[in-house]
This record gives sequence, structure tokens and C-alpha cells, in this order.
Amino acid sequence: MKPSPLPTTSLLGRLGLVLTSTVAVVAGFAIASLLFTVLVVAGLGFAGWLWWRLRRLARQAQRAAPTVIEGEFTVAPDHPALEARTAPRPEPPPALTRGNRRVPRSRR
Repeated sequence: MKPSPLPTTSLLGRLGLVLTSTVAVVAGFAIASLLFTVLVVAGLGFAGWLWWRLRRLARQAQRAAPTVIEGEFTVAPDHPALEARTAPRPEPPPALTRGNRRVPRSRR
């Protein structure tokens, strides 16, 4: 079976197709531009609001914690003195002499 051939369109039909296609493309660009503009304005508004709130919070934090803390201090030397930080050595066992030698007992 052969598909039926497409009917030929008239000049007026072709002109209407070109006109409606052009209008659809222009309307699509216009709607996309409008949507993009609305989103950019909303994003800038949100960014401005967020900046305003953070600025306000920073001011409150500065008021709550002053930068000057009054008190006494001492200047520590830059290079601390060397100190022995090892544990003290244990006493060595007494040397074996004739008087303190032990003889092992024999078992019976």
C-alpha cells in the first residue's frame, strides 16, 4: 500500500504558517524574557534582604561583645627556659655484697 500523497498548500496557507510560526517564536521569547526578569528581580530582592539581616546581626554582635577587655596581664618571654620534663629515674637496686646476697633455698 502506498501512503496517500500530501495535499499541496496554497500560497495563503503558507503565508499563514509563516506568520503564526513567527508570532509563536516571538511570544515564546517575550514570555521567557519576562520570566527571566521576574526571577532576577526576585533573586536580587532576596539577596538584598539577606544582606540587610546579616548587617543587622553583625551590629548586634558588636554591641554584645566589646572589643576591649580590661584586666591585668604579664608578658611571658618569647622563648621559655629549657626544663627537664622527663620522669625522675628510679633508684638503682643496691649493689650485691657478701652481706646482702641471698642463697636460694633448696626444696625438699
